[in-house]
Amino acid sequence: MIVALTVSLFPSSGMDNANELKSQDEKISKKHDLLNKPDLEGTFFKAIAQESLQSISISKNGIVYTSIKPNQRIVFPFVEARTEGEGRVFVSETKNEEIEIVIYEDETSREFLDGRFDHSVAVRLVRKQELKDIVVDFAGFGYYQYNHELSGNWIFQTFEDKRIEQLNINQIPMICIDTHTRSFSGSGGNYMIYGNIRCEGDFIDFEVIMAPEPKNEEFLNEKELLLVLQECDRFEVNEEFLYLFQKEKLKLSFIKDTY
Repeated sequence: MIVALTVSLFPSSGMDNANELKSQDEKISKKHDLLNKPDLEGTFFKAIAQESLQSISISKNGIVYTSIKPNQRIVFPFVEARTEGEGRVFVSETKNEEIEIVIYEDETSREFLDGRFDHSVAVRLVRKQELKDIVVDFAGFGYYQYNHELSGNWIFQTFEDKRIEQLNINQIPMICIDTHTRSFSGSGGNYMIYGNIRCEGDFIDFEVIMAPEPKNEEFLNEKELLLVLQECDRFEVNEEFLYLFQKEKLKLSFIKDTY
């Protein structure tokens, strides 16, 4: 009788923990469901709220806001991001809503969910109302999706409208791109170049971190060609060919080294 009374007056903490774990598992499962919802074609960035069931995906075809509670999906027109400090800011609006998304690198975000995240995100969603706007703010984590066809060793073919044979170079430059580490390296003669890449859809930015000066002036043409990478802002991959553009003008083309 005493044992039975004790059990009824002091419920098992183990049962509470089990219910809490079950609730956490259900929440994590719903977050994965949000991440796995169909994206617009060409989606290059995805993010999910840390606490609530809300997500963001960005592509050149639109910026999509999704929530489970309430069940809602809003597609905003794509607007190019602006850079503020070390962050990227996307701002867009429809007739009835506005959205602002701030994205910045954050290695600590890898501890969230399954480790795919490497950016922190702050989102403000405004629902326009006649009397008073409804504002929803949330923080979360996100990650960029890269086109892995970019990865590989690429052998220089043309500069603008000139082929290799017309450029009087001593050694054909090559660049190696790795979308997993988001880095690149290049070589031509004894000139080397190293750096990071950043992509948003077909946008690409080559950030040169190290470029030692060549010891021999005979490789100056190779140096100049490799430094053109910094001017390029868009890419196309067509089977074994890579094309790099600057403001819609073709600057460099490469062929993939398959050996």
